Amino acid sequence: MTKHEYFLVHYQLAINVQPLQDDESIPEQGQFEAEIPAPFRMASDLSELDSTALHRLKLNNETTQTLWQFLDTQNQKINILLTYILSQQDESQYRFKTDAFSAGCCLFDCSGKNFYLSQLVRLKIFLPEESAAIYCYARVTNIDGTSVQLTYQRIREEDRELLIRSTLHIQSKQLKLRAEQRTQSI
Repeated sequence: MTKHEYFLVHYQLAINVQPLQDDESIPEQGQFEAEIPAPFRMASDLSELDSTALHRLKLNNETTQTLWQFLDTQNQKINILLTYILSQQDESQYRFKTDAFSAGCCLFDCSGKNFYLSQLVRLKIFLPEESAAIYCYARVTNIDGTSVQLTYQRIREEDRELLIRSTLHIQSKQLKLRAEQRTQSI
C-alpha cells in the first residue's frame, strides 16, 4: 500500500507538531528507533499485545468468564496509567488537533502558526482510545488555507499498523452512531 491508499477518518486527535530546524534532517532508521521516547515504545508494544492476548481465552464456562472480566479490569487499569504517562509527553507549545488522520497522513488546522511545503516535522500522535501514542517524522505535503497535511516519512511499521487499527475502530464507532441517529429520526 502506498501512503495515499490508507483510509482517512475525520476525527480529532491531539498531536504535537515540532518543526525541524533548517539544518536538521530525518534520522536514519537506527537512529530514529533509538530516539523514540520510552513511553511511546512501551505503549506501542503493549497495544500490540492487547490486540491479541485476551481474545485467546475460551469463554465456555462461568470460571473463564470471571477470569476474563478480572483480566479485562486489570488491562483497563494499566491503560489508564499508560494514558496518563503518555499525556506527560504532550508539549503545549507544539499542540494541535487533527481534523482527520490515516495510517499515511494527518490533517490539522495550523491556527496562526506558519508552516511551509516540504517542511520536516517531528510528530507525536496521541491515541487515547488505544492507550497509545506514536512518535514519527513527517513532511508538510499540502497547505490549503489554514489546513496542513502531514505525510509520515519515518514511522515504525507496528505504529502504522496501530494507526490502521485505530482508524478502523473509530470508523466503526462513527458508523454505529450514524445508524443509531437514523433509527431515532425514523
